[in-house]
Amino acid sequence: MKFRITEKEKVRIENKAKKCGLSVSEYLRKRALGYAPKALLHESFYEFTEKLGVLYEAIGTLNSAELKAEVVKLLDEIYAKLFVTDKGKVESESDD
Repeated sequence: MKFRITEKEKVRIENKAKKCGLSVSEYLRKRALGYAPKALLHESFYEFTEKLGVLYEAIGTLNSAELKAEVVKLLDEIYAKLFVTDKGKVESESDD
């Protein structure tokens, strides 16, 4: 099967396939058959989920000021790692 696409469309398709951990062919097959492949989670997601679990378990042992400080620290870390690019700009999901 062959079809024409623009260079911009090609780049967008390649990026979407890569985010899903699929080859372009597999991504296009799934889309053509009505499936919507999901993007793979950033490995930092699992790291932060574990840290949230530890923080949750510590709720009874920390006072409210300590807990608030730990939550703010973790949220800052999540924001810095997942939403800020090397240039210091917030990444947009619409850029794909």
